[in-house]
Amino acid sequence: MYYGWIHGYYAIDASRDAAQSATEAGSAARRAENALARLEDALDRQGLIIRTLLTACEKSGLFNEAGFRELMNEIDLSDGRLDGKYKPQATPQSCPNCGKTNGKRAVSCMYCGVQLETRDIM
Repeated sequence: MYYGWIHGYYAIDASRDAAQSATEAGSAARRAENALARLEDALDRQGLIIRTLLTACEKSGLFNEAGFRELMNEIDLSDGRLDGKYKPQATPQSCPNCGKTNGKRAVSCMYCGVQLETRDIM
């Protein structure tokens, strides 16, 4: 008995799977491009805000660009590394009510539900 049609069926099925995978990959690439565009836009806006604040501080006599760079390096070193980034190490929080340790990003105690102390705005 001839079962050649099974080979053709599996070839069509594999082709269909490949086409679906390609479509999904294209969708994922578009989502990534859109996310990247949003991040670039947010970064541009933050750059504008920082430049505006620096200019306002210079005009009001608070400090000049050299003073700003000095302050920026001081803040950069606060996390232990002069790397052009500010990334303080978050530590686990203790609950003021029950004393148990909660996660770094916890807002309320996962044991008793009490609101934890607010963190630094950064």
